[in-house]
Formats: sequence, C-alpha cells, structure tokens
Amino acid sequence: MRGYLTIWFVMNILAGVVQVGYGQSRSCRAILTGRILGADNHEPLTGATVYIRELATGAVADSAGNFQVLSVCPGRYTIDFQFVGYKTIDQTIIVRNDSTLSLAPIALLPDSETLREVVVTEHRSEAQQLLQNQAALSGNALEATRGQSLGESLKALPGLYSIQTGPSISKPVIHGLYSNRILTLNNGVRQEDQQWGSEHAPQIDQFLAAQLTVIKGAASIKYGSDAIGGVILVEPKAMPTVPGLRSEVNLVGGTNGRQGTVSGLMEQAFTNKLAGLSWRLQGTLKRVGYAKTPNYYLENSSYLENSFAGTVKYTKQRIGAELFYSQFYTKVGLFRGAQVGSLADFYAAIARPEPLSQPGFSYDLGRPYQQVQHDLLKAKAFIRSERLGMLTLTVAHQQNVRREYDIQSFSRVTDPELYLKLVTQTADLIWEHQPIKTANGGQLSGSVGFNGITQGNVRRFLFLIPNYRNYGGGVYALERYAHDRWTLEGGIRYDYRWLRAYFLDETTKLTTEKTRDWSNVTGSLGTTYQLTSKLMLSGNVSTAWRAPTVSDLYSNGLHQSAVAYEQGNPDLNPEQAYNLNVSVEYSSDRLYVDMGIYNNWINNYIYLKPDSVPIIRQRGAFPAYTYNQVRATFRGLDATVRYKLTSQLTLTSKTSLLFAYDHTNRDYLVYIPANHTENGLRYDFEKPASRQGRITDVYLSVNHQYVARQNRVPMVTQREENGQIIFTGDFAPPPPAYSLIGAEVGFSCKVGSNPMNVILMGTNLLNQSYRDYLDRFRYFADEPGRNIMLKVKLPLVFARG
Repeated sequence: MRGYLTIWFVMNILAGVVQVGYGQSRSCRAILTGRILGADNHEPLTGATVYIRELATGAVADSAGNFQVLSVCPGRYTIDFQFVGYKTIDQTIIVRNDSTLSLAPIALLPDSETLREVVVTEHRSEAQQLLQNQAALSGNALEATRGQSLGESLKALPGLYSIQTGPSISKPVIHGLYSNRILTLNNGVRQEDQQWGSEHAPQIDQFLAAQLTVIKGAASIKYGSDAIGGVILVEPKAMPTVPGLRSEVNLVGGTNGRQGTVSGLMEQAFTNKLAGLSWRLQGTLKRVGYAKTPNYYLENSSYLENSFAGTVKYTKQRIGAELFYSQFYTKVGLFRGAQVGSLADFYAAIARPEPLSQPGFSYDLGRPYQQVQHDLLKAKAFIRSERLGMLTLTVAHQQNVRREYDIQSFSRVTDPELYLKLVTQTADLIWEHQPIKTANGGQLSGSVGFNGITQGNVRRFLFLIPNYRNYGGGVYALERYAHDRWTLEGGIRYDYRWLRAYFLDETTKLTTEKTRDWSNVTGSLGTTYQLTSKLMLSGNVSTAWRAPTVSDLYSNGLHQSAVAYEQGNPDLNPEQAYNLNVSVEYSSDRLYVDMGIYNNWINNYIYLKPDSVPIIRQRGAFPAYTYNQVRATFRGLDATVRYKLTSQLTLTSKTSLLFAYDHTNRDYLVYIPANHTENGLRYDFEKPASRQGRITDVYLSVNHQYVARQNRVPMVTQREENGQIIFTGDFAPPPPAYSLIGAEVGFSCKVGSNPMNVILMGTNLLNQSYRDYLDRFRYFADEPGRNIMLKVKLPLVFARG
C-alpha cells in the first residue's frame, strides 16, 4: 500500500509543477508517400524497401513502386531506400505537421558490384501481410489512451466497442462479436486466459504496446479457427539497434478513482563483439480506488495491477532468436451493489434508482473480487535464405490462474469459490518464400504455416466448468499477387480440434469422460485497387468457424463474478461464418475518408440467453442464462472522416453502425452494441519564436460522443409466478441514449536534454449520469462521472554507443 501511495503522491506533485496552459504531445499523424524507380529504365521497383532509421520502421513498395508510411511524428529523419541489385540511397527529410508529405520519385542506380545479401530491418506489423479491413492505434493516439485497459483503449477505433462488468473490467468487442470469437496476439503469441467469460478481461499490460492493430472481420486463415470476429495484435516496438542504454518513464494520474500508475522501460543494444544483441525490461504498477458516478461512489470497485516483462534478442544477417517472458497480476473488486442473495433482491436492486450502500471514497478491496495471474514464456527463432526465403518458429507456454471470491464464504474462510488453472502450449511454424517476379511484371509473395495448441484446465471448489484437455492444429497457405494497381490475395486453411471433458460424481467418486472432435476447411479472397494516387478500393470475402468451447457445452453452476447461473448445452454444433468486407479510402492534403461496410453471416451462432425461470441454490435464487444457438447476421458500417478546415484546425468524425438479427426466432439478439458517433475539433498551435526549444507541438482538442439507445433488442416482458416477478427477453429494458463531452490538451518540452510529452485530458466533463447497454452492471448503477487524467512520458538516455 505504501508503494501505491508514493506513486499517487508523486503524481500530485507533478500535476502541480507542470503547467499545461499551452501544450501538446507529439502529433503522429503525418503520412509519408513516394515512388521508387530504377534509374536505368524508369520501371517501378516492386518490393523495394523504405526504412526510417530514427523510428526503426518503414514500408515496402507495391507493384507500381509506390509506398506509404503512416503515423509519422513531426521531426527530422534519415530514410534509406534499398533494392537488391541497386545502390542504396539515403535522404534526410523534415516532417513539419500531420499532413501528407509526398516525396519526389526516388531513382536507384544499378550496382555493378557483386551482389551481397540485403537485410531488411523493417519492423513490419503482422497485419501488413493481410488484405483485410484494419484499424490501428499508434503514436499520439495510443499515448492518449495510456493508463486505460486494452478494451477501453480500443474503443477509440471505429467498429470497436467494449463489454463491461462495472468500471474495472472491460473486454474488446469487434462488430458486435467478443470473447472466443476474437483472437488476441500478445507479442505474436495467441493469448489464452479463460476469455470465454464476459467479465474476464484480457490480462495484458497496455504499456507493452507500441501499436495496437485490429483486423476487423474473419481472419482465421493465418491466425486460427476462432477468429470469426477479428484479431487484435498487441505489438511492442522494435528492439533497439542503435548502441546505448535508454529508458522511458510513463506516469498517469486520474481524479476518478484517484488512479496512480507508473510504468518504466529500460533497454540496450550492444556493439563490437556483442553486435546484434539487445535486451529490454518493462514493468507497470497501477492502483485505482472506488469509481465515482456523478452522484455516488461504487462500493468495492477498486482494483490493482502489477506486471513486468523482459526480452532478449540476438539478430544477425541470416539468423535470429528472441526470448520473451511476461507476468501480469490483477486483483479486481466487484461492485457490491450487484451482489444479491435472492431473486427478490435482484429485482429490487434493478428497480432502485441508486444503490442502497453509498460509501465514501476508499482504496479498500474486499469480497467479492477476482484475482488473476497470467504468465507467458515465448521463444522465437528464424533463419533467412536469399534463395529460399525465411523460416520462423515460435513456441510459447502460458499459465493462467483465476480465483473468484464470493461476497460471503460458506464453509471456508480464505478459499475462493471458483478456482481455474489453464495451462497452454502453442507452436507456430511459418515459411515465407522469396518474392517471385512474373513474366508480365507482377510479383508473387506468400507463406505456408502450421499452428498447434494444447491445453489443460484444472478446477477446484465449486463447479462451473469441468476439467478438460484440448488439442488443435491447423495448416494454411496464403499467397499474394501484385501487378500494376491491383493486389490480389487468397488463402486456404484446414483445422482440427479435439476436446475431452472430465466429470466427477460427488456421490460415487467415479470419473466420466465426454469427448468431441471437429474439423473444417476455410478460405479467403481479397483484393485492392489503387484507382488514383489518392483513392483506393478494397474488398474481402472469407469463411471462418469456431468449435464450441467447454463453457458453451458443459457450464453448470453459479458464475460468481457475473452474478448469474450459467447452463451449457452439450448438443451445440460449431459456428460457421461467411464474412464480406468492402471499403474505400481517400487521402489528400486536406481530406481523409475511410469507409467500410461489412456483412457477417453466422450459422449456429452461440450466445448466453437470459432465462425467465430463476435457479434456486443454497445462497438464494439467481437469474439464469443458457447457451443457445441460432442463425444470425451482423452487418454495419464504419466511417472515419478527417478534414483540415485550416492549416491548424482539423475536424474528425467517426461513426459506427451495427445491425444484428436472429433469423431462427425472427427476433433481435441481446448485448449488441448500439450505434454511436464521435466528432471532434483539434487545433494545433504555431510554435512561438520565443518558445523555441522549450514548449513545442501545442494542441487543444474537444470531442462529443453520442451513443443511441439500443432499440433492436428482444421485447422485455414480465409476469408473476408463485409470487415472484419473472422477466423474459432481458431483466430490464435498454437504457436511454447519452452524450458525453471530452477535451484534451498536450505539449512537448525539454527536461534537460530529454524530451517530455504531457497530455491532460478530461472525459464526461459535464458529469453526465448515464448507463451503457453493454455494461453487465447497468441494472444496478450508473457509469463513472467526470475524470481528469494527466499523462507524462519522459524518455532518458544514460549512455550512447
């Protein structure tokens, strides 16, 4: 406790010292474009590389020789242009604002010397290999979300939502789909952490990420059978290559919950005999107290997080290896106003406008709560051949231990009511062949891969899901063809899944087994067409599937955190999805438009349906949910429009529309996100001459978010049975629409010789009372009110190489 109070004390001192009347963190929204040609024939050099030294990032030229680098911060950079058989050119550029900077065509001269291997050190995002609808958070946009959970951070992207369990638990939702239909890759490893629960948030430290990329829509060809809704890539920044010892400190403080967060990073790259070797250490401490709605505190809504990670990497021209370990620990209090002892208490709590208990602020964290620890160990190695391409092997071991504690203990004092230990091993073997030039001037590139997974789950104390073993494997092939303005991509995959569940008869002490297995073939086809230098059209059609999980099939017990009795369905069949995405992207100096429509047909869609008849157990009567299966569609639109009204004033609008329907019962589905839009204005101040070198990159932004009432829901009805009120469709109608106002101001300044970035932001500035349809605790309490957050990032250089 003393450590967390120290963090909070430091944050308050920092808030009093730093003046934020004018300021801005780095504006990292510039776009760098250009074209690479051969000086001998003026033909485009397909596959030529662009590498920005200072950012350790870059791009690859397409079949027309065009390249594009996104999310570039203002600054001075050195760029290397490379292509096999041609001399490398380096060029210095200055990025002054967040507009598009178009470079003059780059002409590379043929190299008459003996060709040597060219090593591309670009830190390429995994998502760049797929022609699918994508969105990413990086640079200043990512910095503005520091201190929030992964689910809350991703809500800044169109088409992304979060399903919540109070203010402390948030998990991502993509186009209305969540939990086991979304894969999260943490530093290239498929995250496995009991994600089937709606109140089981991903155990990932958001400070690890230099970029969060979301693939929206079915992406099972490369990532596996469960990616019906999409994939979230949590990608750390590239390991250091410039010799020297460097560090970074992030501090976050918030008024609502009196949050205090400190995150530190230290890294080093070696030279001379140890050239190619680098290491990094990172750790985060976070402490948050009771959340406050506009009118009252939410009792026992405090939580804490501790995490650390370490990486060692060695890279030479043809070989490389990496070892990564991370541990994430969290203890999350659950709002006591949602914990009831009987069905009558449950309905009374719903009907009550405010919780009965309204304490003052506290950091106390008692029952009921969750306690989760997730450990991840990853080893990766690659070998590169100029003739054969690159072969990469990644193996990982994960252990997730979840303990859930009820509001009261029956026969035990310290034991949890629910204990689940999940151990997972994964292996990924990928071969990427060298690009092949075709006779008509096009180029082929692609990969073949294998993914394998094995899992074992052990439970103790009360029963919710059984012990089980789970095995799976998949093989795929993915190929891309680029010619002129066209790029085509196709893939095919085969998957096999095997599940065995173990049940113990408490009376006879005999163990029985139930075994299921499934297999399927999926495919995808995508294309992009560069209509003009500013306008690009894209489309993708794909299939995906998901085998039922052990929770879908065999749940049978009180889910303490969700305050619900959940009943599985052993007769469930695999989900089968057919996904279509079409998008258009336009980018000019003043106007940027990115608009996409999608349609996702899912046969045998599995969801938790609220039951009208309660379940009676020792502690009382509880609302019940049963896993159900229907034929459903999810269709909608995501749109982002950014327009520069002046050289300093920018208008940004983001809109997400979603329509889901249950065709089996000719009705709507529950827990589908409502339509919403967010509009904002940002003003970038010119740097006064008197402040040169002191305070720079000053900006101020305001935004308005509108979330509509979700009217497309099953009808909520009620009747009286045996003296009790029984609801059907849901336990309460959706809450009204709401509007929220936010603002943000930031700047960069020098602390000694080191740059410091500062962001001061406020959410729900008018302290509006509202409830969100996707919050499982919306039946009992309002959402948090006004919150002012201060975020400081200070990079330090201790020694240079």
